[in-house]
Amino acid sequence: MIRINLLPVRAAKKKESIRFQLTVAGLATFFVFAVSAAAFLIVRSEAGSISDQITSGNQELVELQKKVGELSKIKEQKKIVEEKLRIITQLEADRTGPAKLFRSIGTAIPARAWLKSIKDEESVIILEGYASDDEVVAEFMRGLERAAIGAAVELEVAQRLVEQESAMEVVNFIVRIEKRRPVRQDKPANQKPAAGGKK
Repeated sequence: MIRINLLPVRAAKKKESIRFQLTVAGLATFFVFAVSAAAFLIVRSEAGSISDQITSGNQELVELQKKVGELSKIKEQKKIVEEKLRIITQLEADRTGPAKLFRSIGTAIPARAWLKSIKDEESVIILEGYASDDEVVAEFMRGLERAAIGAAVELEVAQRLVEQESAMEVVNFIVRIEKRRPVRQDKPANQKPAAGGKK
């Protein structure tokens, strides 16, 4: 009887199977490594791009902050200049105001009227004097209105009496002139609308 020894064949097949399994495991390991490396490179690239965007955004933020700071300085300088101009205008008005007032009153007063006193108070100008009759007083008031010295001209007193020095009958008058209020140019930023708002 012939006996065939199959052990070497089985051993060879076993080695071949192990070699195949090792090859498959190696390829799988290489594939996993390649995919991981590719994913790492993609994530790293995206992270670098995001980092660049963050850096660029921070630079733009710094530039905007600089511009906002410069704008604030310009607004502050504008306020200072406007305040100086307001002071200069007020000083000029205070310097020329009395002369202009007397000149306007002198132009408005009729020939048959004369003033006894002029009181220039904070909000009003009070003129007291005498006129030959009521029509002259009315003419004087019309002249004051044309001169536009104040916002309103009102006759406070008009009474007939005998002037002591001349012994003539005259009209004693007191005229009240309301000064014009300065117009404020600056409006509050949070000013609410006068109409159409919520109650």
